[in-house]
Amino acid sequence: MVAQFPSAQNVFVKDHESSGKLTVDFSRNAKDFAVNNYSQIQSVDKVAGYYREVTVEEAGRILNSDLSNFSWADGAPAPEGFEGTESHEWKEYRCERFAFPVSLGDLTIDQASWDVRQEYAAKKAQQAMTGRTVKAIAVLENVANYPTQKLDVDDGTVSSTKWDAATDVNQNIKKSLNHGANVILKNTLAGVDINDLVLVISPGLAAELSATQEVVQHIKGSPDALAQIRGELPGENAIYGLPNKLYGFPVVVEKTVKVTSRKGATAARSFVKADDTAVMVARPGGLEGVAGAPSFSALTTFMQEELSVETLREEKDRRTLLRVVENYDVVMTAPVSAFLFQDVI
Repeated sequence: MVAQFPSAQNVFVKDHESSGKLTVDFSRNAKDFAVNNYSQIQSVDKVAGYYREVTVEEAGRILNSDLSNFSWADGAPAPEGFEGTESHEWKEYRCERFAFPVSLGDLTIDQASWDVRQEYAAKKAQQAMTGRTVKAIAVLENVANYPTQKLDVDDGTVSSTKWDAATDVNQNIKKSLNHGANVILKNTLAGVDINDLVLVISPGLAAELSATQEVVQHIKGSPDALAQIRGELPGENAIYGLPNKLYGFPVVVEKTVKVTSRKGATAARSFVKADDTAVMVARPGGLEGVAGAPSFSALTTFMQEELSVETLREEKDRRTLLRVVENYDVVMTAPVSAFLFQDVI
């Protein structure tokens, strides 16, 4: 260090206290992750097991408009109903355990002017939730999970142009959303309420939608028009210029970011959700599923262990192993309650 004359900047020892122990960090609360809005959690005791998927057709099967096949004339044998049962299938879930660890030396913990363990517990919880989101989106974007519940938005059957070219004349976004909702309602015999459907999109797609003539004109004619001009749209989607609901469907912008570069390399960050697809899913009721009750949720997380924070003291090496543990499986339990929009932009 070069010798200096005393001045206002060098007559004291700099420390963390002088800033009020200010720490600039960007950890997210686990409860803020959007995956909670489109996946239902089903608590399970066993790490593997079966769930039962039942077909729905029999509950709505009416072959004749005059109900002649159900008619029971006086003195005649009653309809037997030998074929009135419904088919079902046993399907498997299998949980996988994940640990998100960090090792902290005793000197690091003792000498730090902040709570290092609490900070890294939050970071590892965010890492765990990011991983859960990655798995959930992978299931939602897997085309194989949608035998019939999908649409190339510009194939001409519903609309002829992609969503980023939608206008107030062709209304391709509205047509697509209504089509997806109607397919879900028909395939579930309206067992899924339209109010239980949510639209999951990426931040990139949200930005594209907010700039389309169709959405601009839609908002212009709504009570949110002035709020949009002022940049004061209510709700979590205001930053994207979108209302919380679009044509009556709640919009969930999946803004989770993953880092795919190793430590020390040039940082590579990307949103987990792709821009060229959108998914409409049913997520009725609360976050937690009810054991033994029918479920209409398209995506289910079978959770055997959730966000367990453990600290293990290692005396020999004078360090503490901190980790967040989860054990779960993400399954598309009700494909008929979901709809995939492909090549939307």
